Amino acid sequence: MNIMGSEQKEPYKVFLVGGRRFLIYLEYDEQLNESYPAYPDFESSPEYTSEGQPFATAEQESCPHCKPSAPGKPPPDDCGGCNWFYREQTPYDPIGICVCEARQKEKSKHNKSESEE
Repeated sequence: MNIMGSEQKEPYKVFLVGGRRFLIYLEYDEQLNESYPAYPDFESSPEYTSEGQPFATAEQESCPHCKPSAPGKPPPDDCGGCNWFYREQTPYDPIGICVCEARQKEKSKHNKSESEE
C-alpha cells in the first residue's frame, strides 16, 4: 500500500486542455511492479469547461452518444475513438473535451458569477 507522506511529488506530465491545467502523477502498482500515469477519473468526478462541455480521457468507456469516426464504422469502445472527442494539442492527447451537445452541461449560476467578478 502506498502511503502519501509530506513529500511533494513532481508531476509526470502537465496537460493544458480547455483553459485548464491537469497535473498527471505516476502511481506505483505493486502487483505489476511498475509505475503508470494516473489520469483524472472524469466518469466518477465530472469536470466541465467554462462553456459546460465535459472533459474526458481517451481511455474512458464511450457513452450512449458516441459517434463513429467515419460513416459505416462501428461505434467506438472508448472516448478516444469517438468523433465528438476533441484534442487540442495533438491527435494523441490522452485528455480532451467531449463536444457532443447531448452531454453539454448548462452554465450554472456559479459559473456566471465567476465571470462577473
